[in-house]
Amino acid sequence: MTNTVMAEKKLKILFLYPNLNMSTLVPNAISILSAVLKADGFKNVDLFDTTFYEAKEESKDEDRVKAGQIQPFNFDERGIRLKQTDMFQDFIEKVDQFDPDVIFASIVEDTFPIFKEFMEPIKDREIPVLAGGVFPTSAPEIVASLECVSFVCRGEGEGAILDLSNALEEGKDPSNIPNLWVKKNGTIVSKNPIRDALDVNSLPVQDLSIFEDVSLHRPMMGKIYRMAPVETQRGCPYACTFCNSPEKNILYDDQKAGDFFRKRTMKNVHTELKELVEKYRIEYIFFVTDTFLAMSDSEFDEFCEIYSEFKLPFFMNTRPETITEYRAKKLKEVNCARVNIGVEHGNQKFRADVVGRNYKNEFAVNAFNMMFDAGISTVANSIVGYPDETRELVFDTIELARKLKCDDLNAFTFAPYHGTSLRELCESKKYINPDTLAHIYTHDSMLTMSTLSKPEIRGLMKTFVLYVRLPKSYWKEIKLAEADTNEGHAKYEELTTLYGENSFNQEVRSS
Repeated sequence: MTNTVMAEKKLKILFLYPNLNMSTLVPNAISILSAVLKADGFKNVDLFDTTFYEAKEESKDEDRVKAGQIQPFNFDERGIRLKQTDMFQDFIEKVDQFDPDVIFASIVEDTFPIFKEFMEPIKDREIPVLAGGVFPTSAPEIVASLECVSFVCRGEGEGAILDLSNALEEGKDPSNIPNLWVKKNGTIVSKNPIRDALDVNSLPVQDLSIFEDVSLHRPMMGKIYRMAPVETQRGCPYACTFCNSPEKNILYDDQKAGDFFRKRTMKNVHTELKELVEKYRIEYIFFVTDTFLAMSDSEFDEFCEIYSEFKLPFFMNTRPETITEYRAKKLKEVNCARVNIGVEHGNQKFRADVVGRNYKNEFAVNAFNMMFDAGISTVANSIVGYPDETRELVFDTIELARKLKCDDLNAFTFAPYHGTSLRELCESKKYINPDTLAHIYTHDSMLTMSTLSKPEIRGLMKTFVLYVRLPKSYWKEIKLAEADTNEGHAKYEELTTLYGENSFNQEVRSS
């Protein structure tokens, strides 16, 4: 992969990003793929992005605000308005106007149903469609079964998409391109092996120009910033059972394609940061690395040295075990504004045996204390409704969360994603139908199990923040608020009003 500029090529490439309304920051996968294509001479590259369309249902962010998990925000402060037009009709018009030679769709399991809906009206136009991303990697058979899909990309897409684009440009047979499952006349004709893991330091700086300018704006702690994602590592060295990152490690290892977990040099990261600031006027950095602090102390010191040049506020994900007092102080010095810490569960044995996280609760408490003392805002991530979880186990998580000096809380309903070991467990125990598609942005569980019912999980998810933040003297009332009844809803509204918006950024109540 090089930055060599080639003669302009004629192939017209349309990316489709069927994102859930306001669900996430701009995906650096698409911006990197666009940069790779343009560096090779493909200048006719465009994007249809659904992120800023007004959704019929409540968005993820709106739902989290209502549940007291994140602070309220208002895009009006930047003059941003959600699109009111029908996104499916707009997509058809985009296809009509741009007339793409190929469509590349980046999808996850949550957005697969939306992707199918986009494809239905254009399935007879004979436009080759490649589906890539996390879900096609984990469930290629499901994705390949769609009539509209011509290619499925497993694993990294940079090399595969570039090879495919050149094959289509030159009229060559794409059947043997590594990483691709290829269909002809509705039938899979090849399931090609995975190519070697690429050198992540050879990639060009991501192309954010492919996104509308509005897409760079995201809320953080109640304010709106121009934000960009930056990858410092690709993959994750850990093996959490609810996550499909370990699957990529296994896939690349089994096919002798090298280590999927790789690190960029800090010099390479510095080059990207400099261009993002100068070219796109970025105000806030989100390091999208799965576990940002999965690095040695020397690597960490090098990061702090290069980032001290910018000192833009930044946000990152990590684990309790990766945080030390030294790192917390240094992060503050270079303007780390927010850290998302994966707690996941409050029972040590359950967390080790079921979740694949083997650390003591005191590590979590200490990690949040160190960040709090350093003056860095934190978010505690937890999951409710694991297979075989009980109400008592959920309250172990609540009890741990009450001890954490965190500013915000994320409580997610367990989602049995394809490509995870817990998905296999759920299917083997018949907690889910094998055809079930996972969806994390809901309070409703997809599992049917005797230890914890779907209504119980829904109620606990709704009231999770109240249990954590309010004194225990309110717990009897909070339990009433769990019920999906008029009385329960009224009590919930009463208690959320009591909790109030002014509770954000306050030290956790310990009473």
